[in-house]
Amino acid sequence: MPATAFSVRFERELDVDQLAILMTGTQPTQDRDGAELLSIFSDAIRADVQCPSCGKFGAHIVRPAKSRASKAILRQAHFRFVDPNGGDAHHPFCEFHGNEETRPTQDSLLNFGSEKTAETRAIRLLVCKGIEQGIFDQGRIRDMRQWFFDLKSATRFTISMPLEAISWAQALQRHPHYLRWQFHPSQAEMPAFDWKAAAKKQFTEEHFHMFELVKGGLLPFEDATWRQANELAQKNHGREVFDVTKLKPYYEAAISLCTFVAANGGIDFGKRQSEIYRWKGAPTALLALCALVLFVSNWDMNTAISEFAKLLSAPAPSDLTHGNVIGLNPFHEYDAWRLVIASAEVAAKSTGELDYERQLATIEAALREQHRRWKEHQP
Repeated sequence: MPATAFSVRFERELDVDQLAILMTGTQPTQDRDGAELLSIFSDAIRADVQCPSCGKFGAHIVRPAKSRASKAILRQAHFRFVDPNGGDAHHPFCEFHGNEETRPTQDSLLNFGSEKTAETRAIRLLVCKGIEQGIFDQGRIRDMRQWFFDLKSATRFTISMPLEAISWAQALQRHPHYLRWQFHPSQAEMPAFDWKAAAKKQFTEEHFHMFELVKGGLLPFEDATWRQANELAQKNHGREVFDVTKLKPYYEAAISLCTFVAANGGIDFGKRQSEIYRWKGAPTALLALCALVLFVSNWDMNTAISEFAKLLSAPAPSDLTHGNVIGLNPFHEYDAWRLVIASAEVAAKSTGELDYERQLATIEAALREQHRRWKEHQP
């Protein structure tokens, strides 16, 4: 349920009350909210207002829900997008496609006007400066969202790998394959022989061809990213989804710009050091702004840096309401989706079952049996 949407007529991102003020010239009140003021403009709104993600038209205004007892707002007024047949107008891959009433706010869309943290306050000022300086405007922000959506929509794949693929790939990524040792039954005569360690080393020998693939495609992501990848694979199994690997050159550029700006911009973007953005991720609002500046700079790094220099040296903005715009983090869940895709490739090139612990147990049992038979033939 988008709380804001893009008005082609007014060339900006607006919530229901803001749209009501511009269309009617009347300020909403507690007794007559923006949704009620807009009730006579339904046809114009359907033709003018676009989804903030997929750009589809067909917007309807959903009135706020209020408590009968206290009159407190239980649900904010928002936009619902309906096709001519009364169905969901969103693109099937749109993050707002589905049940808008129960869908939470999307992490991929972020409020550039937020003042919740030092980081978001800093980004809000830069966005306001950028609009006042003519570096970008709300129309260009909308253009960027559409460009990314079209890029991802054009490249897709179906999640069909075994559901164990994520845990299997994670186990391979963590397996100490650099510790190599060839087993011989005589070694088990040692009084404190470690059968589990021997099984792991034998696992390395049997799967050594896999580790170059794992090393190349699976960075040492944090546990939270692996969990997210597993949730995405489970939730979308059998469904067609975006192929986020197509975003790689743009992600690399955005991360590089984030690192440069954080190191040289003189602004505190949080506790995380810029040197580890590539491995731990950049602050979301900074990543979104860097993607926007690169987009309006035609993805030329030096042009984008020049624009950031203008932003940082510009005077304080005269109007902070310019920051009331929904930006896009085009790389939302990017790392998790990379793991899903890489895990599918690993699973496709694996032989046998994809249960790491079970394989280790099977190998250990085989080594013990090998030792037993060897010992039977010893004098």
